[in-house]
Amino acid sequence: MCSISDDIRYATIIIPTYNEAKNIRILLSKIKELIDSRRLCKGIELIIVDDDSPDKTWFEALQTLKESLNSDIRLIVIRRIGLKGLSTAIVDGMKFSKGENIVVMDADLQHPPEYISDIIAKLKFSDIAIATRYRGGQIEEWSFIRLIISKIATLIAKILLPETRRLSDPMSGFFAVKRSVLTSCLDKLNPRGFKILLEILVKCRYNSVSEVPYTFRKRIHGKSKLGIKQYIDFLVHVLKLSSWRPFKFTAVGALGTLVNLAILKLLLILNVDFRISSALAIELSTLHNFALHEKWTFADRSKGSVIERIVRCFKFHLAVLPALLTQYVVAQTLNIFLALEPLIAQFIGIVMGFIVNYTLSELGVWKPRKTIEFIS
Repeated sequence: MCSISDDIRYATIIIPTYNEAKNIRILLSKIKELIDSRRLCKGIELIIVDDDSPDKTWFEALQTLKESLNSDIRLIVIRRIGLKGLSTAIVDGMKFSKGENIVVMDADLQHPPEYISDIIAKLKFSDIAIATRYRGGQIEEWSFIRLIISKIATLIAKILLPETRRLSDPMSGFFAVKRSVLTSCLDKLNPRGFKILLEILVKCRYNSVSEVPYTFRKRIHGKSKLGIKQYIDFLVHVLKLSSWRPFKFTAVGALGTLVNLAILKLLLILNVDFRISSALAIELSTLHNFALHEKWTFADRSKGSVIERIVRCFKFHLAVLPALLTQYVVAQTLNIFLALEPLIAQFIGIVMGFIVNYTLSELGVWKPRKTIEFIS
């Protein structure tokens, strides 16, 4: 992998911990084996960031490193008292790091350390290297429910965050990033929950991303810390990173409905034929919605020439049609086959139509202007 060197700038490994005393000894021993076998440089830097674990993980890390690792390794153990959070722990570790390449991994041995060298090697050709469980990777002993939750979370991220769409595993907690990427955004990182990679993908400046397949191992000691709170934190985090676009889109749609009804009422008062009034109300409210989306919902992607804006407007009209069709089909199906009350069926149809409209607008109408190269 590399020639033995005293250059501690080569790579930093950041390991956030909480109640991982049993696992940390095994993990650090495995890292030492990789260094002894020359698969990792002796100049590697290890940063353990512990949230004041009740099982004294921080103390176990210190004792293990004193016993087994040599002076060629730069060691920092950070004990955060009164602070909690995996992502914020990683950010604190990054602030202390000296490595030119920074690896982030969990302490629970689900991220096998033997893949570290492969991930670092990818940084020769890309700015960010992500260990993936999906594109050529594997997962050991996950339940069907856990897999479905992971897939749904990935889908949500890909719909709301354009920077994740070409990646198979943007939710990965095992990745490496060049220091030059972090210097552009470290002071902007304000993660919530446990998905720091999403924060980096959205807020940092970089040109290329690559993936490395790996086997996500089962936990040896301890229990997973994932729960309802973590899932809620994830949803809030993704919505925040998307600048709350779904809520903006909903607000514009609601206002557009009022515009539609107001125009229709005015035209009917003027004795305009209902068919013409309805068509005009729909078109003018659609143009109203498009203008607000340009100025507010998708303001970060709406720049361009007049021709580009006209093309987006045309695409938005096309995106509205499938949404209206979805609304109608769902409402009629629920009413006819499930005997739901018309208003309830219509409301569900409106919700499903909204999802279709938003998805098409997000993926096809207001495409991101930032180009990121994916290196396989």
